[in-house]
Amino acid sequence: MAVGQKQIAEKLGVSIALVSRVLSGRAEEIGITPDTIARVLKAAKEMGYVPSAAALSLKGKSTRTIGVVVYDFNDPFFGALIQQIQIQAHEHNYSLVLAGFLNRVPDKQDLQSLHKHTMDGLIVLGSDTETEWLQDFSHLPTARIGHGSAEEHSLKITVDEDDAARQLVQHLIARGRENMICICGLLPAHRLRQPALEKAASAAGIRMTTIVSEEKDPFAVGRQVTQQLLDAAVDTGALICNMDQIAMGALHTLHNANINVPEQISVTGFDDIPAAAQFIPPITTIRQPIKEIVRLAFQAIIEPGGSQTVYLPGELIARATT
Repeated sequence: MAVGQKQIAEKLGVSIALVSRVLSGRAEEIGITPDTIARVLKAAKEMGYVPSAAALSLKGKSTRTIGVVVYDFNDPFFGALIQQIQIQAHEHNYSLVLAGFLNRVPDKQDLQSLHKHTMDGLIVLGSDTETEWLQDFSHLPTARIGHGSAEEHSLKITVDEDDAARQLVQHLIARGRENMICICGLLPAHRLRQPALEKAASAAGIRMTTIVSEEKDPFAVGRQVTQQLLDAAVDTGALICNMDQIAMGALHTLHNANINVPEQISVTGFDDIPAAAQFIPPITTIRQPIKEIVRLAFQAIIEPGGSQTVYLPGELIARATT
């Protein structure tokens, strides 16, 4: 049961009005003694008193509540982001209201829980150019972790795709790999990652072929595309997969075909989800700077600074698949 000002007043044997004055920071206005103020604050802390967000909102004060919209709860990369957001919320004494979409398709019905709360800002997890649903939150400071539309009013924080592509291509070249194949899904981030990889390969004088799968499940994308390549006997030196889960599917197929990785073919992923290091073999990938990404997103809510895009460098994590 939530503790209110009435319970605090009853415990201390004082009036509710006195408790209200203390908790609102106006005790000295009516001459309440420092000792009484200290007693009330101590009791409030011990009893777990939390101010009503609705009451704070009516007074024009911060509710210390942030909405978080997730494009895909099944994506482990988003799970890692939510963990860091929770850590930031704890450190800054904020509460979170979580909502999300089904199959990455924005639907206002999925956001009803956010409209029931008064929030100080909104953090969006996922890339998308569809911004219509964001119009309902245009009054809030907003940070998107991922790529977004130039028209949306938010701070967009994302990995530098061009720099990450150069790192991957140069890493594979250093290992003598040519005839690279990029395996993509249909996600908005993939549409940006694909040309970045193609440009990096072209600049290095390496031939790269891109295969875009319409399969929604990323593991199935890697598994099916790799099987198609094997069936067609395509000469391939490296598979550059646009997600770690795609790389896992590719490795599954290669293992079943008794093809040695990386002796016969290299495989890379992207994001460095926890399972990438735990997979057998561990996957070479690009690690996104999650802690810094989330820190900047939180800062954009606490100290709004308008609309712009911040690109952060990823880190190549070389493991056994290359």
